[in-house]
Amino acid sequence: MFGLCVLAFFVFLAVFADVLVDYDRVIEQNSADRLQPPSAAHWFGTDGYGRDVFSRIIYGTRVSLLIGLTSVAAAMLIGGVLGAVAGYYGGVIDSVIMRTLDSIMCIPPVLLALAIVASLGPGMRNLLIAITVSTVPGFTRIVRSAVLQVVGEEFIEAARACGASDATIICRHIIPNCMGPIIVSATMQVGMQIINAASLSFLGMGVQPPSPEWGSMLAESREFMRRLPLLVFVPGCTITLVALCLNLLGDGLRDALDPRLR
Repeated sequence: MFGLCVLAFFVFLAVFADVLVDYDRVIEQNSADRLQPPSAAHWFGTDGYGRDVFSRIIYGTRVSLLIGLTSVAAAMLIGGVLGAVAGYYGGVIDSVIMRTLDSIMCIPPVLLALAIVASLGPGMRNLLIAITVSTVPGFTRIVRSAVLQVVGEEFIEAARACGASDATIICRHIIPNCMGPIIVSATMQVGMQIINAASLSFLGMGVQPPSPEWGSMLAESREFMRRLPLLVFVPGCTITLVALCLNLLGDGLRDALDPRLR
């Protein structure tokens, strides 16, 4: 519940960012206000370009949550289809899908995403593509494992005996009974993808300035961390808090959805 409440607060900031702060404070540079400490006018101070850090954190919430949710949703859709097909049909289809994904999983996810962004070029769209591709194999294995536990049950045999098509059996009978582990994994993966996106943006391969993103804010603040540590502390703690809350929410959902833990 703690993770859910804090996450709801960040979602509120992302949704109502336009109402809470003016976007001009996010991108407008003012050399006279460079590296200002926290004050009534600038709650978290200003960065090396004179931009308000508080405003950039709020708009960065929108960017980071959008990256995390969109990439995980796309990976869950693609991985769900591949995992369901592999687990339901088995045999050659299962072997081809899983061996192909195993070869992809030999590459660490961050390194794979970095290679994709490096080949496609930095930017929001390419960052989403890279993170999605690196997440699909893990989701596929989770869905396949859940499908294998359900596909042999008697209600699946009853559906086949009633003449239901394979697509109907997968969509209406198998997937709904596998949603527990899929939802838990998706919740935890959102936090992981936010961290991965921040890592790529920190390296200059993700969201490009002047768009606010927590990883790029960390990169821009490195040279000023001794003079004004708050510039590094605020986005770093924000990334940590959001990832922690998503993991706590995932643990709570696992306890609620797994009947063996009740």
